[in-house]
Amino acid sequence: MKRTMIIAAVALLAGVLLAGCCQKCRKSREAATRPIQGIVWHLVEFNGKPVDASDRYELSFLADGRVAGIGECNRFFGPYQVLNANGSIKIGPVASTMMACPEPNIETEFLQMFENVHLYQLDGQNLYLFVGNKIKAVFEPTDKPVDAQ
Repeated sequence: MKRTMIIAAVALLAGVLLAGCCQKCRKSREAATRPIQGIVWHLVEFNGKPVDASDRYELSFLADGRVAGIGECNRFFGPYQVLNANGSIKIGPVASTMMACPEPNIETEFLQMFENVHLYQLDGQNLYLFVGNKIKAVFEPTDKPVDAQ
């Protein structure tokens, strides 16, 4: 009797743990498969630092496989491909206009980042772009309409 109760308790505990784990896995898969297209994303953090450029640094993933946006002064564009449902992504090469920008700014590093991004993640409303195993950029969605750019 005692042994049966112990086995039942262990089975119940294992079931609870597995259900919690599956819940996390399911949420992670759902976040990775939520669309990133059709949204104008606004940069709020870069290299772990807040970005104070409220009307700049926007990014859009277009339905035709192009990425487009604006940095501090220049518009940029290039191809992108979501490689799998786990968030693997390839962006670039990215080209941009060549307007002169006041110094200092992060635009050059921001544009170079895209060719090294290999993973994206959606958490709540935010979009995270990863280089290596570190979050390089954090974006929030805006309510702006996406143009074909």
